[in-house]
Amino acid sequence: MYFALRVIEKLFIIYFSLYLIIDVLLYANALFYFFIRSKRKKPKPPHDYRRYPISIIVPAYNEEVSIITCVENLLKLDYPAYQVIVVNDGSKDGTIPKLLHHFETKPTTLVPEVRALPTQKIRAVYRLKDTEKLLIIDKDNGGKADAINAGINYASGKYICTIDADSVLDPDALKEVVTPFIEHPETIVAGGQLAVANDVTIVNNRVQSARVPRNIWVQWQINEYIKSFMISRIGLSKVNALLIMSGAFSLFKKQDLDNVGGFLTPINTSPYILKNVGRGKQTVCEDMEIVVRLWKYKRDQKQNARAAFVPEAVLWTEVPENAKSLFRQRSRWHQGLAETLRFYYNAVFEPRYGATGMLALPYYFLFELLSPIIKVLALIFIFIAGYYGLFNTQWVLLLLAGILLTTAIIMSSITVLLEYWSKQHTETTRNALRYKSFTDWLWLLLAGILSEFTYAFFKIAAQLDGIKNFLKKNHDWRKFDRKGI
Repeated sequence: MYFALRVIEKLFIIYFSLYLIIDVLLYANALFYFFIRSKRKKPKPPHDYRRYPISIIVPAYNEEVSIITCVENLLKLDYPAYQVIVVNDGSKDGTIPKLLHHFETKPTTLVPEVRALPTQKIRAVYRLKDTEKLLIIDKDNGGKADAINAGINYASGKYICTIDADSVLDPDALKEVVTPFIEHPETIVAGGQLAVANDVTIVNNRVQSARVPRNIWVQWQINEYIKSFMISRIGLSKVNALLIMSGAFSLFKKQDLDNVGGFLTPINTSPYILKNVGRGKQTVCEDMEIVVRLWKYKRDQKQNARAAFVPEAVLWTEVPENAKSLFRQRSRWHQGLAETLRFYYNAVFEPRYGATGMLALPYYFLFELLSPIIKVLALIFIFIAGYYGLFNTQWVLLLLAGILLTTAIIMSSITVLLEYWSKQHTETTRNALRYKSFTDWLWLLLAGILSEFTYAFFKIAAQLDGIKNFLKKNHDWRKFDRKGI
């Protein structure tokens, strides 16, 4: 028994040491990135954006609270060549009546291309009078991926941008997020920074107030977003190992999406999907699956590929404000991770897929998907080892103190550097960080430390629920109620 416990102990030490090393490397990379960027003010690139038309697709299901604010915002973006396509995915509330009443639209006989992606039935298509800047597609319910595919069918832009209907996009964000495609033609996807929109006030398409909310659930998510977007995604993108780009704000080449068969739905009969995923498959998180499939397609074609995270491009999005809604969201995210890794398990540790197969997929499998399981096993081991007297209390207290210190150092230093960096950018970029005063910074710092002993266990439970739903093949979306910005 003693020998077995010691072997298990060493395995846990190796796993969590690697976990820590990866986090420290990502953190160090982020520090280096922002230090360099803060020393060098980047001028606006002199690109002719009219050569890069964008179709913004907004899938909407029961979004009557936020849809008008979202569309009004999108129609005022600072970009010379774009259209907005709102896809009403069989909403049961007042989403479509509100759209048709608020905007001066008329029915159109516009039809998609012959090589259209299969979707649920299109009921009607409307557009703004005298312009096609806004299209409204009313269709039968088929899920978010099906709604995006319907929008792709009617899109006229060279690039496809997906935006959630509860979001507000910074007016300059399209210029920022399309720049990687212009400067690096091998780019397959680009995305920006997601900022928490709760308790934000927007006037004339600009953020006027962005105080730190006093809701602890929202504070924990603000910290989570800072770590995820401003540390992890920057580091992973630098080594070309970024497999997740938030579906709330992502940009793709339309040609690339056509080549891989669009987004994954049970009725999608694309030859590439049938070959690599299978018939009738679906996922509750379409954003990771489409990025991995694009990576795989480019590697199969022996083409260079690149995923770009652009922190200067900001999108404000509403997050859950209570435990129930947040639990469901985090459960769904982890289930989507499991589904995607299941689809592409044969690419893990496959050298011909480069960093995707040798680095990115193993990382997401070992340190993302399996993380909650291993953490629970580690807790069980600690209790068993404590029962047999295999470690002392002082060691445990030292470990807890180390966690507190590490969290404080990471959050305090990265926020200070981000604040210095953000002063060289737009006011929206600064607002997105949500700490303009010492009080705000202190609130987030204390919330971050507290989360290590509270929210961390809550998130483990939600992730385990996601794994359970994955094993049970439960594809219920479980959307949370929104208040609107």
